[in-house]
Amino acid sequence: MKHFIPDRLRIARELSGLSLDDLSKTMHSCVTKQSLSKYELGAMKPLSKRMDYLSEALGVPKQFFTGEGLSIDIPKLRTSSQRNLTEEELLTTESIILFHAERFRTIANKLHVSVDFDCPLLGKPISSFDDILSSSEELRQAWSCGDGAIPSVLRLFERRGIWIFDNNLPDQVLGLSTWVDNKYPLIILDTRKEKTTIERLRFTAVHELGHLLFKFPEDIDEEKMCNKFASLFLFPKQTFIQELCNPRRKELYLEELIDLHMAYGVSVAAIVHEAYDLGIIDRDHYVYWFETI
Repeated sequence: MKHFIPDRLRIARELSGLSLDDLSKTMHSCVTKQSLSKYELGAMKPLSKRMDYLSEALGVPKQFFTGEGLSIDIPKLRTSSQRNLTEEELLTTESIILFHAERFRTIANKLHVSVDFDCPLLGKPISSFDDILSSSEELRQAWSCGDGAIPSVLRLFERRGIWIFDNNLPDQVLGLSTWVDNKYPLIILDTRKEKTTIERLRFTAVHELGHLLFKFPEDIDEEKMCNKFASLFLFPKQTFIQELCNPRRKELYLEELIDLHMAYGVSVAAIVHEAYDLGIIDRDHYVYWFETI
């Protein structure tokens, strides 16, 4: 057995909403509050039998505490800035991801539930906007989304085998995605109201799907491409043009964009970006929206 990782016990306990005293009581005081504190501080290591108690109480296998369980790729992030995670934040985030993944798999195994990831675009190379456009259309068709608004993006993703979790994330990080054991796609979203909106959550989820699906060359801006994929998947090209009544417009009006925002669950800013990407408005009007409005 590998060495015990103290932070993983603390993170698992906190994510379970338990104090040290609560966790001890959950185990019928087979492990005292004082011992748990020492485990989390790294001052003492639990014996094998006590690892069994911790595993059962927190709903994860013993291997989670020693790093011998599931593995993950380096997570892709959607942020409200260009920041990167610190090494400490990355280690904590890794433990959070693995806790959710291990607990979900444990429950799924007990219930004999299995949903395989279903996507024909996995591993598709992307090198241009046209690739993103065709991919968004192909995926909507493959997943029977039609050409209208998608009522629940997260429910759609879960039906297709993507593991979705809600967790507080570091400042300015809106969501992240990774592969678990190179087999299970996973997305974590920070749903706190002070940090996001429904429209931003929907957009972030699809943005992260882009990271999971596609292969990007080093000379392309992956974040921008995933943003364009999110816009086009949520509001497909032909529907977009039909809603605006013309493939070319001299200007857009706030009232109509608010109406489209309500109907399709995308932000006004995302609609303006898409109108420019599709050549519906020119550069001057695009700049006007973000410098004047």
